[in-house]
Amino acid sequence: MDQKKLILLKFLEFSILVLEMSSKKNQLRAYVEKHKIAEKLEDALNSCLDKLPEEPFSFLAAKLLELAPPPVVDHLHGRQILDSRGNPTVEVDVYCKINGEVKLMARSSAPSGASTGSSEALELRDKDEKTYLGKGVLKACKNVDEKISPVLQGKELKSLVLLDEIMCKTDGTELKTKLGGNSITACSFALATAGAKLLDQPLFMYLAENFYGKENMPSKFTLPVPMVNILNGGKHAGGKLKIQEFMIVPSKDIPFSQRLKNVTTVYHHLGKLLVKRYGVSAKNLGDEGGFAPLLDTADEALEAIEEAIKSAGFTVGTDIRLAMDAAASEFYDEKTQKYEIVEGEWVTTEELVDWWVALVERHPAICSIEDGLHETDYKGWISMQEKLGDKIMLVMDDVTTSNPRLIKQGIEEKWANSLLLKINQIGTIMEGFEAVRLIHNELQGNVIVSHRSGETTNSVIADLAVGVGAGYIKTGATARGERTCKYNRLLQIEEYLISKEML
Repeated sequence: MDQKKLILLKFLEFSILVLEMSSKKNQLRAYVEKHKIAEKLEDALNSCLDKLPEEPFSFLAAKLLELAPPPVVDHLHGRQILDSRGNPTVEVDVYCKINGEVKLMARSSAPSGASTGSSEALELRDKDEKTYLGKGVLKACKNVDEKISPVLQGKELKSLVLLDEIMCKTDGTELKTKLGGNSITACSFALATAGAKLLDQPLFMYLAENFYGKENMPSKFTLPVPMVNILNGGKHAGGKLKIQEFMIVPSKDIPFSQRLKNVTTVYHHLGKLLVKRYGVSAKNLGDEGGFAPLLDTADEALEAIEEAIKSAGFTVGTDIRLAMDAAASEFYDEKTQKYEIVEGEWVTTEELVDWWVALVERHPAICSIEDGLHETDYKGWISMQEKLGDKIMLVMDDVTTSNPRLIKQGIEEKWANSLLLKINQIGTIMEGFEAVRLIHNELQGNVIVSHRSGETTNSVIADLAVGVGAGYIKTGATARGERTCKYNRLLQIEEYLISKEML
């Protein structure tokens, strides 16, 4: 090729490049004009000049990010993990699209109960006996990926209520029998965590905004009083003791950190006492971290706890009170309609109610009894409320399973005066909000936010208790990581609230 042709070819290549650049410049100019980028940049600069921030580039970056499309859900992914009892449960990852990029934003999981009410949301299990003895949750995880994720794709995370509503409508059943309550609860927890992170808020603040509404947010928050499982019976332990949980409850008139210190001190004193009295095996732990000695009666258990309180230097009934979760449905015979409150001794409903009244008289430090009767023994519930309701908290758990429909019935028929709130019993945090409103507004009663016997190391319920203003929290003994992580989260929240003058 001669020199002239080579120069001509180079010129043509250069001309094409110039035309392409000109075309791109025209496209860029049209894009800038369409989106009014120059005006918005000028506004950001003017705002920066007005504020004179210490870090102008960070200020400008934040201003420009406000103009970007809001982050949305890209997809959810479910996986099978193990809970604290070694059984499978559902964990969910939430991926969000932020500034055109897909990022993992949050992860959370669903708990699982041992003694469960018949009206609880369905815990979807695979029922393949060759894998995890039939307790696998791969079907529930698949529902997260294939049925829940698509309906949430593209949704903003400002409103947890809206996201929970979408999941409930997608399932279409009260007890979440199509998608599984375990898959939906894990999603609800993970979406709440993601929403708080995207808005750069503590989770309890995000939940409070969704519960109260931004315009009605309280200026001050309270921390729940812990109801600490210290001694186990029933399904949580094994042995002859029928009542499932014996708890200690610190005074509400001291800071949360002091409440936790006091109950932990009693917990360790009880451990020493049990070893001394019953041998080293008496210090074995139940599912929720409480000690599981082989005791025979409620009086024997309560007397041991009372002695531990005194040996720790506290006053029974003033510094530390007592509470119980009977889980009475577990020792009820539906054929005879009688209760085996002590092994080998069966009593009628009327006799059991009188037994509870006498127990409270013998142990006046008792401040709360949960599930004192079978979940459908409504006449017994009403009788117990009439006889003890003005003295102590009578707590609905299995009888309502955190279900707003059943809670309304319980309020109308005067079953009890307080509610145990377990989100996985009903499915979503949104439905939990409705349950709390019913108890606070219509019953003027107490709400106790609760864990389950099969737990994971997420601490969502700690933030939930603070966010909705629950008076109490039940999250097990001050032992085992899946229990103490909730208490430790409350310590963090207490510190935050003090620093912001919000406590």
